[in-house]
Amino acid sequence: CALPICRLVWGEEMKQKLSVNKNRELPAYYLFFIGCVIGIVLPNLIYKMQWKQNTVSALYLMGIYAEKGSREYFWKVLRMRGGLFLLVAGSGLTIFGVLVAVGGMILLGIGMGMLMTMSILQFGFHGGLIGIGLMFPQFIIYVPCFFAVSKNVYEYSMRIWKNHSSFSGQVSTYIVKMLICAVVLCAGILSEVYCNPVIMKILIQNLKRSEERRVGKECSVQCSAVPQNKKED
Repeated sequence: CALPICRLVWGEEMKQKLSVNKNRELPAYYLFFIGCVIGIVLPNLIYKMQWKQNTVSALYLMGIYAEKGSREYFWKVLRMRGGLFLLVAGSGLTIFGVLVAVGGMILLGIGMGMLMTMSILQFGFHGGLIGIGLMFPQFIIYVPCFFAVSKNVYEYSMRIWKNHSSFSGQVSTYIVKMLICAVVLCAGILSEVYCNPVIMKILIQNLKRSEERRVGKECSVQCSAVPQNKKED
């Protein structure tokens, strides 16, 4: 009788663990959405307060064209993206991975929301295209990769947090998943270094042309209005 009772107790414990793990999944989409809302609202408040400083998009453009196509730019992006990846992935082996995953998803949403909003506020309708161009095509790779990394970091760190110890049998699985994400991240870095500048060059040229046309039209309107005013006088 003792053996069936033990099996029953063990089965109940496993069900409880599984139910707990299901309820502890990272609400990545909700956190990302909250971050996007903050990123959209915050620049509008800053603009109404007339806070005079360069936009995120302008700084990003300066960074791209200062070192476009150079090896230094590649290593700079690799250090930035790779360093952030190692920090987030390493936190998954500690109890701080939960906070890092939650905060990372919110910051990702804030960054993308602010980039799009500030681009539109700075450049108007064409700014939306500039904002998309700044994130294309690398963010098509970065965003799913960061979602996957945050999910695994959150889940593994939560297990450590609950049991106060690491699961040695699952560390290898966690490392393999992070290595796969690292390969995907490298693909995003290559696209950011070699593809994004070409796309941005085309968008910036079109933006300059549209600005020149707009300024030309304003000048023609003002010049045509001046003689009429003189005739009336």
